[in-house]
Amino acid sequence: MTAAHLLGGRPVLRVRPPLGGDRPVLLQLHGGGYRAGAPELSRPLAAHLSRLTGCEVVLPAYRLAPAHPFPAAVEDGLGAYAELLADGIPAERIAVLGESAGGGLALAVLLAAQQAGLPMPAAAVGLSPWLDLTLESPGFERCAATDPVLDRPSLLHSATLYLAGADPRIPAASPLFAGAAALAALPPVLLQASRAEVLSDDAERFGARMTAAGGNCRVEMWDGTTHCWQLSVPRLPEAVAAARSVAEFLTQHLA
Repeated sequence: MTAAHLLGGRPVLRVRPPLGGDRPVLLQLHGGGYRAGAPELSRPLAAHLSRLTGCEVVLPAYRLAPAHPFPAAVEDGLGAYAELLADGIPAERIAVLGESAGGGLALAVLLAAQQAGLPMPAAAVGLSPWLDLTLESPGFERCAATDPVLDRPSLLHSATLYLAGADPRIPAASPLFAGAAALAALPPVLLQASRAEVLSDDAERFGARMTAAGGNCRVEMWDGTTHCWQLSVPRLPEAVAAARSVAEFLTQHLA
């Protein structure tokens, strides 16, 4: 069942599992390059994960550029997370997930939560996450011919609108550049990416940095897939398999 509400002052879709009761909560942040997208586009994946995990999934409609540039999206994501905590949901009963720009936003929100003195959730998941807004990754050249969805010009346009002159190396904009202490303090993280997509290096580089800092980060690199293939559940078998892996990870860490 889905319904519209407010969370952190923003409209939010809530996807509830068939059975009621006290359920863990998955805060899901949609993609779209910080300038497009909507919670409704992520609803099929949210419903699928809700059935697999028993979580209530909440999908806020965070503010988008260019009308609302950085750090508006981070503020809205943080507001949603803080309100879940204020509503009495223990941090160990909350996980955060995002796809594409939402994957970067999920980790940016947790870095902001650290600075605000809020407890970390049980886990975080990034699906084809955009973690480096400098766009300096060699993956853009290596995967230019194999990524049918994204390229450097389109992401540069999104980054320019979103950043509005802000430094792309600020960790709240590009979590890849977070310091070792902040990375070590994150909860367990699962990142999934396609080896064929231009953002493939974002996941691998973040995973390497977080692991080197002493954090718990698992990176799954998939063949035969494209950017954010997980959103194609239940039609695409590879999406179903990836979602199953995500659900197992969430179930393992949620109290």
